[in-house]
Amino acid sequence: MATSIKRQYTSFAGVDFQHDESLVNLNRSPDALNIYKDYSGEGTCIETRPGYKLIGKIGNNINGIYIYNNSKALIHSETTLYLWSNFPDTPETEILKEGMNNKKSSFFMHNNKVYINDGVNYLVYDGELRNVTQDAYIPTTTIARQPSGGGSEYQDVNVLSPYRKNQFLADGTSTDYYLDAESIDEVVEVYVNDELETNYTVNLASGKITFETAPPKPDLEGVDNVVILFKKEITEYANRIQKCTISLSFDNRGFWSGNPDYPNAIFHSQLNNPTYISDLKYYQDGTEESQIKSMTVGNNILWVFKESNQNGATIFYHIPTDDDTLGKIYPSSQGNVSTGCYAKSINFNDDIVFLSKQGLEGITGDIAEEQLLTHRSSLVDNKLVNSNNYNQAELSEWNGYLLILVDKHIFLADSRQKFTGINGIEYEWYYWELGNNPKILKEYLGNLYIGAEDGKIYKLEGTNDNGQTIQSYWTTPKDAFGYSNMYKTTNKRGGIAKIKMIPNGKIKVAVKTNKKEETFITSKSLNGFNFTNIDFSNFSFLNKNENYMRYKIKEKKFIEISLKFYSDELDKPFGLHSAILEAFIGGYIKR
Repeated sequence: MATSIKRQYTSFAGVDFQHDESLVNLNRSPDALNIYKDYSGEGTCIETRPGYKLIGKIGNNINGIYIYNNSKALIHSETTLYLWSNFPDTPETEILKEGMNNKKSSFFMHNNKVYINDGVNYLVYDGELRNVTQDAYIPTTTIARQPSGGGSEYQDVNVLSPYRKNQFLADGTSTDYYLDAESIDEVVEVYVNDELETNYTVNLASGKITFETAPPKPDLEGVDNVVILFKKEITEYANRIQKCTISLSFDNRGFWSGNPDYPNAIFHSQLNNPTYISDLKYYQDGTEESQIKSMTVGNNILWVFKESNQNGATIFYHIPTDDDTLGKIYPSSQGNVSTGCYAKSINFNDDIVFLSKQGLEGITGDIAEEQLLTHRSSLVDNKLVNSNNYNQAELSEWNGYLLILVDKHIFLADSRQKFTGINGIEYEWYYWELGNNPKILKEYLGNLYIGAEDGKIYKLEGTNDNGQTIQSYWTTPKDAFGYSNMYKTTNKRGGIAKIKMIPNGKIKVAVKTNKKEETFITSKSLNGFNFTNIDFSNFSFLNKNENYMRYKIKEKKFIEISLKFYSDELDKPFGLHSAILEAFIGGYIKR
């Protein structure tokens, strides 16, 4: 009697584009499309991904999306910044600003204000849009200054503001007061004992103010009583921040980088004040030879990722440190990783990861000792790194998945499914294809929004792609049943699958062997009890949920066989828990 072997395909883990189709583990697929696991429902099941529907069109090229106070969104499209005032409904928009840079922008929130960088502008929105330089903090650079000079340095110059203040302690006799800067642009205001003073002349070159009458001594001894507000604009100071393309909030401060004029510089604001950035407090990570590509916060550490360079180190980190003299500082520490960042980085569920030329890399190890680089994407690297515009990839976290958007494709790393690879922990992956030139991903309150190159904005939901069929499928590996040297014949009564009951769903089964091309076998409706949008011509009126389907496969004298579970009809998704195929082992292969 022929030996019978039963194959069970279950506990599905994701795709494997790395190995030959005959070498892929039985719980993975060598070729799956538009499939994922919905952990909000039956998480052990693989199923058709959600579709995406068009919400509206704003401009012609989405460069950034930021959702503000639940009901508004800022949309950077081409060279215009729009306010989407009725988010998430069909957009009603107003133009906030023309003259934006036509490149991807960066946003962060601080104290209910949104700060925006696009490589040309540094803006703030809190119901009204302004250039940050309009209301940038004006520092008092010197206090307790004598009319002839001296005093104590108090606050650093703000690169975002050309204005400064000096505070003097009047001596009652001097009429000439020297500022702490020469070659000033103008004196704006002068106060003596809190009263506005107008009787004076100014020497801009020497930074000297001459009063007609000497200011009196202060009423309270030792208390400054002369305050001079003046302007001294330094060319390119504001551009230090305006030219940045990377920004984030960390330790109650804003941090910036990505300025091509300062390729290795990290700038930061003063505490709780993104409008005040010292001209002295910035850090240089490595040499100018390589550009900083990305910054990410994790475990109270600011991680900085640079592109590859011949000098070795490409990863730096900054840990907040209290200094007795300088206060809070963020000294630059060099990591021991030399693999460069090719696109972006992200904190994915406390896993600090970044995209190198080889794929997704993760950092492990003790920060005080040695960091180790662990490759996280070996199963999808063949497709991922060879995608067009891989260096423009977008990273976003959504419902426990890390999404990598590149060239109409989304690669999904599953935080709940991991395995130990050759070099450490890796993720299981799924693979989607989208149309309409998606460019920007934005997750908000569990929803995923997609901005496209033509200005259209979509939301991930529904059972079709804006009216188009979602082609979704899962193929099993080329299976030789452990006997690659022998022929097999299927037991036509031994095929059964456990399926997920989905409203209006439908699952199809096809088979392929080394002898025969893919052939359709059977299909089954998957309808549950939700009658919304059900096609009754596809509805199976049953008195219980029949969540099994049988398929009769009649294949003889094959070496390898593969099953395909799929959906290729509009609004008919499928879900699959497991599948079984049985075969009899025959004689040895003769040639």
